[in-house]
Amino acid sequence: MTPPAPPPTPSVAPPTAARAIGALPGPRGLPLLGSLHRWDPSRAHLILEQWAREYGPIYRFRLGPQAVVVISEADAMMSVLRERPHDFRRHFAVRPIFREMGIDGLFSAEGDDWRRQRPLVMRALDPVHLRRFFPTVVTATERLQARWLAAATAGAPVDLRADLTRYTVDVTCSLAFGTDVATLSRDDVDPLQPHLDRIFAGIARRINALWPTWRWFRTRTDREIERSLAVAGRAVQGFIASARAEMARRPELRRAPQNLLQALLAANEDAKLSDAELRGNVMTLLLAGEDTTANTIAWALHLLSLNPDVRRAARTEAIEALAAEREDGTRPVALHEFDSTRGLPLIEGVVLEALRLKPVAPLNMFTAVRETVLVGTRIPPRTLVCILKRPPATDPRHFADAEAFRPQRWLAGEAAASGAGSQSAPGVGGGGRRAFMPFGGGPRFCPGRYLALLEAKMVLATTLASFELEPTGDPVGEQMGMTMQPRGLKVLLRLPKPHTQRERSGQA
Repeated sequence: MTPPAPPPTPSVAPPTAARAIGALPGPRGLPLLGSLHRWDPSRAHLILEQWAREYGPIYRFRLGPQAVVVISEADAMMSVLRERPHDFRRHFAVRPIFREMGIDGLFSAEGDDWRRQRPLVMRALDPVHLRRFFPTVVTATERLQARWLAAATAGAPVDLRADLTRYTVDVTCSLAFGTDVATLSRDDVDPLQPHLDRIFAGIARRINALWPTWRWFRTRTDREIERSLAVAGRAVQGFIASARAEMARRPELRRAPQNLLQALLAANEDAKLSDAELRGNVMTLLLAGEDTTANTIAWALHLLSLNPDVRRAARTEAIEALAAEREDGTRPVALHEFDSTRGLPLIEGVVLEALRLKPVAPLNMFTAVRETVLVGTRIPPRTLVCILKRPPATDPRHFADAEAFRPQRWLAGEAAASGAGSQSAPGVGGGGRRAFMPFGGGPRFCPGRYLALLEAKMVLATTLASFELEPTGDPVGEQMGMTMQPRGLKVLLRLPKPHTQRERSGQA
């Protein structure tokens, strides 16, 4: 997939013409408390998006003593992402918290530490390595299909997020560490999973805290987080020790690593990473590799269940891709050729639409390093700046029929031939591409995007070819933690009727 093109550098008003952040509009707060009485961390993105509709593309609010500037104007947002690390860095609380939790890796690194680590992690996650590890993704996808076949046969609703988390855990552990935990093939969860869930929730809790109370006294929750960090830390140390021992025994693995940890160790032969940084990056692979991807796939399947025309067209694409891999006309459960995943344009459009309408990272917090100007406003050093990704991605100025689920908009004029309805879906102009930044932008573009897209396309192709999707009719909500996840999302999977000639011709 070609990433969205970076926008031109936005025009910056001269400092004399720029207003101070105190002049910005925003919700009226209470003395000392600010807007704390209206704040709910589980709905943070929805609250900030509502205020953006009320107060415009840049506004200000307070949470207790902390002032935050919120931006939802696309060019200014991309400027923040692009001008790192010189003008902006992550929320000032991120790195200290990650360091004390023992998970300081590429995600939390800044400046020279980030520059040193980035090439090593990028090399371990590039398409060349993913091609080599592709059979692992195939195995996990086939197990997911078997699990969902049992649910479809029983007529039981499927908790998408729960099962997709199992899927991404299986893929991540196999790809990253060569460890087949096979959670999809059993009813119990992997022993490490509850600890990772607790750590993930703990990160969000501590970053969002107004005061670092855990540094002064520890609650029961804090003690549980520490226990989970200890368990996960021992597991990571075990993964690293096993990988090093195997590579010492088989030197050829340095040239052709069999998992991402081996690739990272091979790339780190010059000891550019300390042991603590290596542990931090391995932990990041565990944490970041499951939640965001599982949520994205869950949202994509939910949106497909609500849009039967798109679902039928995408199903046709999936069946044709699977059949093309077999000369005898039969089709496997999952795609077995890596190059097959580079096709599937409509299914890729489904993933992009899910990311546009249901972004799993709908907001990002940054700290200004030095004074700059955004949307005609002077941003002093140490100011917290929050960017909101969904408002520009659903702005009618950037996307026609912006609130609608229209994967065909990403097909570069092929909508009329997609078979997804009689009306051609609106396209995506240059402004739309600049307003859509699901994997971030600038120098810190998400290094795991290739793996995430690969997993999403594999699951969607297999599920569409194997099942009919039906919504349960129960309400589905959005819940914010470290990422934005679905709440109450279940679907019914039905065994499909025989694929008709009309469907095969793409005219469903």
